[in-house]
Amino acid sequence: MKMTVDARIQPLHEDDPRSKDPLLEELVGFAGYRPNALLTMARKPGVVPALLNLMSVTLRGDGLLPQELRFLIAAETARNAQCQYTTTHLVHITEHLGISWQKLAALPHYLDDPQYTEKERKALAIASAGGTLPVRHPAQAMEQAKSLFSDEEIIEIVSCVAMVGWFNRWNGLMGSTLEPVPSEAIAHVPWLADLEV
Repeated sequence: MKMTVDARIQPLHEDDPRSKDPLLEELVGFAGYRPNALLTMARKPGVVPALLNLMSVTLRGDGLLPQELRFLIAAETARNAQCQYTTTHLVHITEHLGISWQKLAALPHYLDDPQYTEKERKALAIASAGGTLPVRHPAQAMEQAKSLFSDEEIIEIVSCVAMVGWFNRWNGLMGSTLEPVPSEAIAHVPWLADLEV
């Protein structure tokens, strides 16, 4: 497994007052650990609350699509960006929300794997297209999704994809160190070990 020994900029210590934000504390309660990436972001005042507010609008909470599908979309986006830190976090949370390890292990084969519904395949095709830059074949993915999703639902899918872009770039540049809790996902989802740090 490819892992960074040290982050390029160290995260704040969890006792640092700058790392104390009510939205971050709520996320810690949801995820079960304090993400190093957010502790590094906390060095810039205002970034963590702004980002977590955006996350609550796109990935978490109420939406037209189930929360577990939104996180599955996010995981596929990060997988295509080859960001191990972000993908491992998203896979871990997606399992926590009820998608099995077996199904997550088959994510690279979602187009053919019977565990995935046609609706999931159409949503994940948008995630696959948007997980890279330049975006790959967006017109085809979007047009096919329109057979099963409303325009508003497609906006929600694209919002999830765009949200992940921030994390992919942040973690790729910073070399965020993967924490023990989410890293447990690697034992269940072997392809995670092959992603870039």
